[in-house]
Amino acid sequence: MIPQRGDTTQQLLAVSWLVLSLTAVGVERYATQTLPTECIVAFSRITVGDEPRDEQWPDEATFDRAYQAALDSGRCERPRKRWEEWVG
Repeated sequence: MIPQRGDTTQQLLAVSWLVLSLTAVGVERYATQTLPTECIVAFSRITVGDEPRDEQWPDEATFDRAYQAALDSGRCERPRKRWEEWVG
């Protein structure tokens, strides 16, 4: 069966919209990625005598609290989205 001209145009239009939609989704995902900022957080712990070493210290919660304290005090920049770099 020979396709009619209208069928080909509609198929091309549908494929074009699909490509455009997938491109828009890709750009959106790329633009909204969070960019890490360079932030050094240091802390220490003093032990006395024969106190057993805690191999689990520092744990993830300790890192998170120290990082949040650095953000709150202004010593570290907050992470930002990639599109914010484009805007300036």
